[in-house]
Amino acid sequence: MDSLFTNAVFMRYALDAIPSIVLVTDEDARVLYRNLAGRGLLKGEKIYSSRVGDVMHCIHATDAPDGCGTGPHCAGCVVRNSVSNAYAGKTVRRQRTDITVKAGGKTLDIPALISVSGFTFEDKIYALMVIEDISELSELRALLPICSSCKKIRAEDGQWEKVETYIKAHVPDVNLSHGLCPACAKKLYPDQSD
Repeated sequence: MDSLFTNAVFMRYALDAIPSIVLVTDEDARVLYRNLAGRGLLKGEKIYSSRVGDVMHCIHATDAPDGCGTGPHCAGCVVRNSVSNAYAGKTVRRQRTDITVKAGGKTLDIPALISVSGFTFEDKIYALMVIEDISELSELRALLPICSSCKKIRAEDGQWEKVETYIKAHVPDVNLSHGLCPACAKKLYPDQSD
């Protein structure tokens, strides 16, 4: 473990108690410290002094020979921009992003909330970053509450809407057409269906 908080035992215990990944970085988003959750998920020998994108296996970290922060996609990276904002004296609170990583030969999009603020410790400035994995929350929000009987959908305001109304309100570019499936055609028009 890096010696950043060797003499600040309380700080280490406080950060280790947070269930999300907490990283302390320098201005170039190089990892100087990771909490218990970070040590559990971000493993390897070259964690400290490596950039966050390299450590997290960001798919864009290999876009340029110099790694994380130097590729064409890095200019829009919420993680790197949040660190830059922290060093500029701004605080970033729960900025939503998808972190795209390579894991086990697969590419995964991990929905996350990024919070970063700058702090001074022993006369040096650092960025304290919290990465909240919100995969479960995103999955729950993706569920549509639909009535088992009439098939209306409950909207965000709690009102029940016809499927067509809900889709038109939430997917503006969609064009709906109507028809009858064979079961409904037989039920509604028994004399005219096979």
